[in-house]
Amino acid sequence: MTTMFAVTAIDKKDHLETRLQTRPAHLQFWDDNAASMVLAGPFLDADGKATGSLMIVRAEDQAAAEALVGKDPYAQAGLFESVVVRPWNWVINRPENS
Repeated sequence: MTTMFAVTAIDKKDHLETRLQTRPAHLQFWDDNAASMVLAGPFLDADGKATGSLMIVRAEDQAAAEALVGKDPYAQAGLFESVVVRPWNWVINRPENS
């Protein structure tokens, strides 16, 4: 049985260029792992520039979720200052078959 996990990742300061350069590989990674991805998107600053990421992923357990997120090209490139992975339960506005 899989569990959903909320992932909050905050970018290191002054690492927007790392994010931009790594974005194609990041998107390809999650396309290749689409069965594990529920939803995702960046946190934005007042100017609309990305400063981190929110992801909801499916995994067998905490260790598997952390390992998957650790393989993300953003993580591999050292983009994140911090990453927190927590079990999450989708209650409100959950699609029927999710």
